[in-house]
Amino acid sequence: MSIEVRDVSYVYEEGSPHSKAALDHVSLTIEKGEFIGIIGHTGSGKSTLIQHLNGLLKPSHGEILYDDVNILEHKENLRQLRQKVGLVFQYPEHQLFEMTIWKDVAFGPTNMRLPQDEINRRVENALSMVGISSDFYQKSPFELSGGQKRRVAIAGVLAMEPDYLILDEPTAGLDPMGRDAILGKVMELHRELGMTVVLVSHSMEDVARYVNRIIVMDEGTVKFDGEPRAVFSHRDELEAMGLGVPQVTKLGSLLQNRGFRMEDTVLTVDQMVGQIRANFQS
Repeated sequence: MSIEVRDVSYVYEEGSPHSKAALDHVSLTIEKGEFIGIIGHTGSGKSTLIQHLNGLLKPSHGEILYDDVNILEHKENLRQLRQKVGLVFQYPEHQLFEMTIWKDVAFGPTNMRLPQDEINRRVENALSMVGISSDFYQKSPFELSGGQKRRVAIAGVLAMEPDYLILDEPTAGLDPMGRDAILGKVMELHRELGMTVVLVSHSMEDVARYVNRIIVMDEGTVKFDGEPRAVFSHRDELEAMGLGVPQVTKLGSLLQNRGFRMEDTVLTVDQMVGQIRANFQS
C-alpha cells in the first residue's frame, strides 16, 4: 500500500496574470508504515503537496496514485481515498462546529452512512486514542483548552479510521507541554497501529525526535529526501534555505570542533548525553 506522487506540478490561478507555480515536477512515494517529516520555509510547497495527497488539489501536471490507481480517474476513487488519507489542517480546532465533542467526532463516520453501533465504536475509540475521557463527551468543544481542542479535531479524522494521517503543523501555537502531548499521541498511533504519518513542521527538534524520513521542500521541489541524519548533515544548504538543524546538532558540531569525538550526527538530547558520556569514559 502506497501513495505515489508522479511528476506533479501545480500552478495557482493558472492562466491568469497572478499565476504562481507551487510545485515543480515533484515525484516521491510514501509507503505504508512510514513516519515522514516534511520541512521547508514558507512558500516552499509543503502545504500544497499534502493537499494533493488526498485529492483536495488536482495537479496541473502529473498523477497521484493510491495503490497504483490514479485517484482522479473516477469520483469513487477520490471518495474512498479521503476515507483512507486523513488530513488535519493547521489550527484544526477552527473546524470544530458541533454542540458536543461526541457529535463533532461522529460527523465523519455519520456521513459515511455507517450503522449507529459502528459510529459509536469509532467515536469512542478515536477519543480514547487522543486521551479524551468519557467525562468530556457531552461538553462543548469550545470549553476545552487549545491542546484539548487540537486532540478532538485529530480524533475527528481518526474516527474515519484512515490508513494515512497527514498533519499540517499540528502543534502551532501550543506551549511545550501541549506540543509534547500531541506529538506523543501521534507517535503512539504510529507505533501501536502501524499508521502511516506525514508531519509538516517548522520545528527541526520535533522532526529529529519523531520521524524516520525527512522530505525537504524548496521552491516547489524536493531538495532532500532521506533519513534524518543524512538530511541534517546538509547543514549549510539547509541554512541557506532559511531552515537549519536541531540545536543539539549544532552543539554536537561545536563540541566536535573543540576536540570531542562525535561518532555520528547528533539529533536528540539522549543521543548527545550518550556521546558525551562515551568521551569521558574512554
